[in-house]
Amino acid sequence: MQGNPGARLSSGSSWTHVYPSSAKIVFKNKQSNEEFELVFDPNNFGNASITLPYADYIYHTEVSGGNYENFLPFSAEGEFRLNSSSFDIKLQAETEYGLITVENNNLESAPILVDEGNVSMNFLGNHYFKYVRSGREPVLEIVENVFQNTIRRTVRVEAYKHYNYIVKISDGTGEVIDLQMKDFELIEEELLVNVEAVPTSQMPTLVTNLNTELRESSGLAYFNNQLWTINDSGNENMVYQVDINTGNTLKRVRVTNASNVDWESLAQNDKYLFIGDFGNNSGNRTDLTIYRVEKTKILNQEEVEAEKITFTYSDQSNFSSAINNNNFDCEAFFFANGNLHLFSKNWLDNKTKYYILPSDPGNYEAQLVTDFDTQGLITGADINQVTGDIVMVGYTNAGLSTQCFVWLFSGYSDFDIFEGKRNRIVLGSPAVLGQTEAIYLKPDNSGWISSEQISAGGFTVPGKLFSFDYKSFF
Repeated sequence: MQGNPGARLSSGSSWTHVYPSSAKIVFKNKQSNEEFELVFDPNNFGNASITLPYADYIYHTEVSGGNYENFLPFSAEGEFRLNSSSFDIKLQAETEYGLITVENNNLESAPILVDEGNVSMNFLGNHYFKYVRSGREPVLEIVENVFQNTIRRTVRVEAYKHYNYIVKISDGTGEVIDLQMKDFELIEEELLVNVEAVPTSQMPTLVTNLNTELRESSGLAYFNNQLWTINDSGNENMVYQVDINTGNTLKRVRVTNASNVDWESLAQNDKYLFIGDFGNNSGNRTDLTIYRVEKTKILNQEEVEAEKITFTYSDQSNFSSAINNNNFDCEAFFFANGNLHLFSKNWLDNKTKYYILPSDPGNYEAQLVTDFDTQGLITGADINQVTGDIVMVGYTNAGLSTQCFVWLFSGYSDFDIFEGKRNRIVLGSPAVLGQTEAIYLKPDNSGWISSEQISAGGFTVPGKLFSFDYKSFF
């Protein structure tokens, strides 16, 4: 019999699946137990045929593979009754593999997949490709040809999903496209290369190392011509004034009615400083709190009392512990339009969820507005109170390939902050910068970034204070 090439799985996109050049299917006669073998080319199996006696049959075929293959492994089994001179069979095949492709546009060199070593991708038509076993999480590394920057994405591979990446030149308004396709689901992502005034990478300027007392700086605020910071979990319930030139501590102000469960960010309006005690690495906290303190008291006293804003997330119902494996951690917020705007640190999908919360004392439910694919973990955010321009800082959490970054958002309307102009700038490696944790944006769109100390593998990177100037980038 002749097979039907159109019966094999197709993604529904322009991609046609690649199979091995030879496979074998075994037919077993259920009456006589006699077996018949047909060797065929799955890419063109119309050329293969076999003659069988009338009978009831069961069949099976299997093309196995490793974690990474140049063809699509599959298996098929079934049964049929042969009771006519010709009989068409559609193989009901299954696979445990997904597909990663990269279009060969704006590439400096061939992409690779990093997973316990480098895996080369094959080239076909206008695509680099690799079939990957479900459950693998390789890092896709692409070098673009505009600035020769390396773009990295961790791909969590699932069976029947086609991950297609396209490097495009961006004017800051490109969108990520999700297409639901029959059989293989096509997930197409545009990797945007910034042009015009915005580089894809720029290291901030080192101002000074922070002293050891401030080695876990996690928030920044600036008022009365003074820079203030806090340390995160396990440290004192203290707000510190920082010497901008030396990184030393100039003043300590204790918040007497607060404990530092996991202080992660500072926000402010004209009257108040807000301290975000909402770090939630395990995703199980039920005591999320923001402390509100009058700024005049911080300037004039060494001990202050705070008002409390307590809250839960509108979309959280599961409070079981999942350390660094949940989407309800938070390390970033700012004040705008009378409310507090919170941005989550999503360990599971490297996105951020955007919530709005009242800024007055009380107990509330933070309302989920939307989410955005930040392609990494957000650790700090701030807004220009004059122009509405927004910055977010974070890192990619990719092991030795981890990179720190900032996002710039502007030109939006109705506070739909992710729908205007947006650009992403890679800052550099935490091995040089430390782990970037906090950001403050001045009215002229310059500002500061602070990092916390990293100690690993026998070396220590101290916490640092950096400056940046993004005046021409918005």
